[in-house]
Amino acid sequence: MRLLSYMLLSFLVVANVSKAEDAKSLEEMVANQNFFINTYVESKTTNAKRIVSNAEPKIYSGTDKIADKQRMEERGFELIGYSDFKAGNVAPDLAMPQAKKVHAEVVLVYSERADKPSATAKIQQLREAKKTGQAPLEAGASYAYFASYWAKIAKPSMGVHVKVPEKDDDADGLLVMVVIDGSAAEKAGITKDDFLVSIGEVTLLKVADLTKAVTQYAGQTVDVVYTRNRMRLESKMTLN
Repeated sequence: MRLLSYMLLSFLVVANVSKAEDAKSLEEMVANQNFFINTYVESKTTNAKRIVSNAEPKIYSGTDKIADKQRMEERGFELIGYSDFKAGNVAPDLAMPQAKKVHAEVVLVYSERADKPSATAKIQQLREAKKTGQAPLEAGASYAYFASYWAKIAKPSMGVHVKVPEKDDDADGLLVMVVIDGSAAEKAGITKDDFLVSIGEVTLLKVADLTKAVTQYAGQTVDVVYTRNRMRLESKMTLN
């Protein structure tokens, strides 16, 4: 009986040690991997010419994904790719290796609590904090992380991003989504939500028409017709 008990005890000790080692190895594996690298997704390539910067990438805390995207594009940046994952406490600086790898000039990192505690849990945390006199602990907290990687692009001829028309669109012209700061379009008075109707003699019904007009009138000053709030406007624009 003593021998059997000893064997059983030995088995339990070995099992517990093995379980502890497995847990430790799992923790080490999670700690050693870089989620910014492992979850990176490359954006669809465009015909824009990116400027490769040798400077250290800058990492900032993002505030609003949609508003930030609009502003980055207006500043002449293009989205290279993004990382999207859930994890515990992850330092934004860990995005640096991936930023350098893809030659990003700017990285915007967003994070928010993924497993928001219930009201009961919050009350319990506050009670414990009151007893101990310390800030409430949030052990095991999970956060949703998103990082967008941006590269500066060469100054475009016109400097607009337009919406690709859909089959059922009945709008007169191409809807302007972004006007790049300091561009020919901005200097001509064109703003976001305007509709480009024509450039020179080229009527703009599809994106290919815009490409054709920019190529045809490169280096020239031409008339650009557009609408704003259903009002038809005309301006002179000098294409780079």
